[in-house]
Amino acid sequence: MRRHISKSIPCLTVSLLMVALFTGCTQTDNKGVESTPSNKASATPAPASGKPDTSKPVNLTMYLTNPKSDDIQILEDELNKMLKQDINTTVKISLLTNDAYKLMLTSGEDFDLAYSASWLNYADNARKGAFKEITPEMLKTYAPLTAIEEKAKLSSGYVDGKMFGLPAPITNYYYNLFLVRGDLMKKYNAPDIKSLDDLGVFLDAVKKNEPNIIPFNLGKNDSWMLPAVFYGSNDITAPGAANSTSPIQLRKGDNSLKLNYALDMPEVVQFLKTMKDWKEKGFWAKNTLANPVSIGDSFKNGKSAVSFAGTVDGANASYFDFAKEHPDWDVRVFPAFFKGSVDAYSYSNNSMVIGAKSKNAERALMVLDLLRNNEKYNVLSKYGVEGKHYTLNAEGKISYPGPSFQGGVWGVSNDKFIKTPAVTMPNYADLINDEKKRYKANPLVDFVLNTKDISDVAANIANLYTQYGTPLFMGFVDDVDKAAETYKQKLKEAGVEKYVDATKAQMDEYMKNHK
Repeated sequence: MRRHISKSIPCLTVSLLMVALFTGCTQTDNKGVESTPSNKASATPAPASGKPDTSKPVNLTMYLTNPKSDDIQILEDELNKMLKQDINTTVKISLLTNDAYKLMLTSGEDFDLAYSASWLNYADNARKGAFKEITPEMLKTYAPLTAIEEKAKLSSGYVDGKMFGLPAPITNYYYNLFLVRGDLMKKYNAPDIKSLDDLGVFLDAVKKNEPNIIPFNLGKNDSWMLPAVFYGSNDITAPGAANSTSPIQLRKGDNSLKLNYALDMPEVVQFLKTMKDWKEKGFWAKNTLANPVSIGDSFKNGKSAVSFAGTVDGANASYFDFAKEHPDWDVRVFPAFFKGSVDAYSYSNNSMVIGAKSKNAERALMVLDLLRNNEKYNVLSKYGVEGKHYTLNAEGKISYPGPSFQGGVWGVSNDKFIKTPAVTMPNYADLINDEKKRYKANPLVDFVLNTKDISDVAANIANLYTQYGTPLFMGFVDDVDKAAETYKQKLKEAGVEKYVDATKAQMDEYMKNHK
């Protein structure tokens, strides 16, 4: 999906992460919610030839949440050359921060195309009328290649029985990884990192011997990493969310789908105590809760002994970036999930939508059909310009002569057009095989909690995580047991029991409709 941590784990602000987690990370097709009048689909009939009329030139607006980069202009220029020739269309691409994206949707701005995702509250925004419904007739006429895609890859675009977005047809395993300073591992005779204890041994050695390095230099937006590593290694997950700091959790092997309060699970409390111990030992900084620098940037700058990646390909790209700048580091890559099964993200983790007020929805859908299913368009949208951003060898394997392409349209990535790296880190194949071997389908991967009737409760719970959960998971409490009890009491006062009841009822309904 993405080549760097800054893009492989997109929800790196705690506030946005928690909104996504507590309003649901994916979407469902449960019945019962009416679409708003402004969201009704309207499709211009196709001419008698059966092909859409593109005689009128159209300029579309597209909003993405990519980091700022000159590559965006390169992408726009190259894309418009192709679109103008093929469907008499051009696209103006604009970048928005996550907060600006939220404001754009809530303000009801007129736009044609935008990136969306479960972590950007795709389902809730669809229910609120931000996106135009995409009907089967529209797909058949204006996106015929998309219309014949596997239903499983399109199903997560449905919200309450109607399609409001096109999920990227790419499989992304939930398989996080550590990048570690191998030179320091060798220097202090640290073991390969196959468990949390092994990681602790390495961090301890760095803390005691490298005064200029903070062993695990987390930033203020990196708190999600700690529960992610724990839950990812213990077959525990939140309903419909692969990576979650939700107050309620499921055990993957429990076919009854019993909901558990996370803070009542003994292994969770023990993990919190371990994190408290790590914080006291100085494995991360005292100002971590205010540190604006991500762990990835700290690692790159030689200020952290460990970094993080969200995908094997992201780790592979980072590996070579680091190796180029610091060949003496002997960077090594280990799975951050030490045991247990591996989930795959819902396809809705990356999506594209059409604005509810778009006056050119049909042409926008034609653009998406090309971006998703035409190799020339898809490769441009993911890898950039051949010769500038990447090269292909005789076997079709890809290399990167310079920095990573920062102009991608992540919401259209397609499994069919993924390029295998020509050069890989030493254990690349082993890691790819490991994630596939350990993959186990999550029956709730596309489930999302509809918080319409408990919106105040969900908002309060999200705020409580910021206030009480983050310090607890990062060890910034005086006493773990007392802090956990306080957090539990605050959750109870906020109505967490009502939240659990709603989740259970909707889960049961979802499972009944997805047998």
